[in-house]
Order: sequence, then structure tokens, then C-alpha cells
Amino acid sequence: MKFSVSLMLMLPLLALGRVPLSKPEEDGEIWAVLVAGTEEWDEYRHQADICHAYQILSANGVPDDHIVVMMFDNIADNIVNPFPGQIFNHPTGDDVYPGVPKDYNGHDVTKENLFKVLRGDAKGLEGIGSGKVINSGPNDRIFISMEGFGDNGIFFFPYEIMMANEFADVVLEMKENNRFKEMMVYMDSSCSATMFQDLYPDDIGFYALSAANADEVTYAAYCVDGPFFNCYGEQFAVSWMEDVDSKDPSTELLKENFEITKELTYLSEVTQWGQISVENENVAAFMGSKRSYVSPARNYSTEEHKASARPSQDVPLINLQNRLRAARTPEEKTHLSSEIRTLKNKRSMIKNVMERIVLKVSGDERLAHDLMTKKQEKITAWNCYGEAANAFHKNCYALGKNTAGTTIVSALLNMCEAGYKADDIVGATKNVCVFPTLQ
Repeated sequence: MKFSVSLMLMLPLLALGRVPLSKPEEDGEIWAVLVAGTEEWDEYRHQADICHAYQILSANGVPDDHIVVMMFDNIADNIVNPFPGQIFNHPTGDDVYPGVPKDYNGHDVTKENLFKVLRGDAKGLEGIGSGKVINSGPNDRIFISMEGFGDNGIFFFPYEIMMANEFADVVLEMKENNRFKEMMVYMDSSCSATMFQDLYPDDIGFYALSAANADEVTYAAYCVDGPFFNCYGEQFAVSWMEDVDSKDPSTELLKENFEITKELTYLSEVTQWGQISVENENVAAFMGSKRSYVSPARNYSTEEHKASARPSQDVPLINLQNRLRAARTPEEKTHLSSEIRTLKNKRSMIKNVMERIVLKVSGDERLAHDLMTKKQEKITAWNCYGEAANAFHKNCYALGKNTAGTTIVSALLNMCEAGYKADDIVGATKNVCVFPTLQ
């Protein structure tokens, strides 16, 4: 009653424009961070997904100063793009590139810059990109979407790696500093379940979806032949976004979005993490209320996704093979055949190098074979694993630029979990990888 009376007394002043009508404190604001962790043309889909996510948030009324976009931004104007200046997330969809903020592009797409954005460290980002950060408070909600490659407990940036425990430390620090009421993360990378497993309390308002379980790769979607010869999206990403596109976010629950995403992402296991009760909130709580549609609603189906899906790490090879089949001149066929051989040789080399590293550390061929193939259910040796993975990335192969490497990094984890010392593993990478780091 007191509130009603107070409001009635304020109405004349409001009519004169003297007293602003503010939102209730508990409503808070929405902030978003959208990250594409790859830069190659063959990974077109990751930047396309991020652009689509931006269009959803923008159409739902989330202002640009509350959305931070991190992507290399070399796809729309790429010399091989058959649609210059445009990016698409579906073969018959709309251009999702218009208006996308150029916050952090090129070599500014880094783990450290992401952490500064999340911490609100504007001083640390002076002179870098747009300098935009998340200025969130205790009543705000933060939505994060990350697209790219990964392996057990790792998300790959173009030139560095981010360990799951590093990301968790930043999130927990943010919670301790009252920088969010709730946070939701959609992580689209291989083995992404290990980015959350056993790392977050279930009572801090943190909620996440992972695109794949601990030993699964993700799948690209809408992979087509010429003139594109590429994939428009990732199966997990296009599944959750196409559902949001076709629904009213003010009435759809996050639980419903999860269930539909899980059904459409049938080639990998989508899983929830953190405070599961957050699923009972509306999508609008993290993505805004629908004000305009990004594109006409479509009836998407598992069959449509299945027909065009490809294992994410195999997309570069599949694209080359498709281009070879469509080649018309002997010169073009010879060139593409050479590229295919080079890619296959690189993949064999990466595996061979890891086998040599494991053998050097273990000193036993049978044991080395087990360490190369064992599947870990959980990660506990974070410090050792982080040192080993960074050493392999620095001394041997830039993991964010070599998709085949994302399927063998688990051998480093196996050695750490088996009790081998990080110093020995790091030393083995330096001893075996005497060649320049393969980019």
C-alpha cells in the first residue's frame, strides 16, 4: 500500500518529466560477451554463430554498450568469400553481419583480454580495441557464448589456450566481488563438459550448457558444396539460436531451450552445469525481450541438421575434398591434391610427435600406448596439465590453428593424472619439438 501511495504522489511530477521512473533494484541489467576463438576461413561457422547471437540480443533490446564481441573479423571481407561483406548462419538465412560491434578483433582476441572484459578492467584495456568492458553489478545477469575448438578442460583461442580452471577462477572472483546475480554460459567446443565439471558451486547463480561430453567432438552444421564449400554454423549453436529466433523469450523457459537444443544437437551430448534451477527462468532474463525478429521463424528438424553435419575438426579436410571433386582444370586438381596430402601429413606428424613425447616421459612403449588412448573421467591435476598443454602449444603446435591437435592433447592430461611431473613433460616437448612451432 505504501508503494502505491508513493507512486500516486509521484505521478504529477512524472507527467512534468521531473522524476525519472527507475526499474526496481532487483531487476538489474543484461550484459553479454560473445567470443569466437578461431580465425581460419574453414572455421567460418564460429564467427557466423557469434554474429547471429549478436543479432538475437540486439533485436531483443540489449544495447550495444552492454554487448562485447570478440572475433577475428576476417570472414566478411575474406578474399574467398563468395558473398563479399556478408556472413550467413544458414544456407537460406539472412546476413548476420550488419551492425556487429568491432570490439576486439584480430590479435586482440585473447584470453587475457576476455578476463579483463569480465572483470571490468577498463584501465587494463586502454588502447586495445573498443576498450568496452562488463560494468555489471550484484543485480545484473551476464550471458556468455563461446565458439571454437577445445579439448579436455581447454578452450582454444587463435594464439593461446584457456584452461577451464582459469576461467572458473575469474567467474568465482566476479561472484565474490558482487559482479553478477546470475551468469549463463553456452560453451560450444569439443569436450566442453570438462570446462565446467567439478569447478562451480551449485548455489552461486552460475548456469551453463556444454555442447559435448568429456570425450566427444562437436559437429558443424549446414555444410554445403560450391560456391561456398564450407559450413554455416555449429550444430549446438544453431540449435539454441534457431529456437530462440522462433519463440517469444518472455514466455519460453531456459529449460525448454535446453531440451530443444539437446534434441537437435543429437550427435553430441548437451549437458547442464552449475545451478540448474536457473533453467526455470525465461530466456528473456539473459537475452532480452523480443522486440523484432532476426529472421522469419522456421521449422528446424533433426533430419535437416543430420543431413549437413560434419565432425568439427574434419571440416578443413572435407572442404578440400569437396573442392577437389568440383575442380575443372588439371592445375586446380593438382594443387588441391597437394593441399590434402599436406594436411593429412600434418595430422600424422602431430600424432607422431605426441607419441614420442609420451614415450620419452614414460619410457615404456606399452604404457605410452595406454597414455595415448585412455579416457579420463575427471581432471584433478590442473597445474601440471596447464603447464604441459601450454608447453605443447608453445614448443610444438599452435593448438588453436591445428584442428587435428585438439584430439590428442588428452595424452598430456593422462600423463599428469598418472603422476608424471610437469617439468618432465615440458622438457620432453622441448626435446622432441626441435622444429619451429607449427602454425
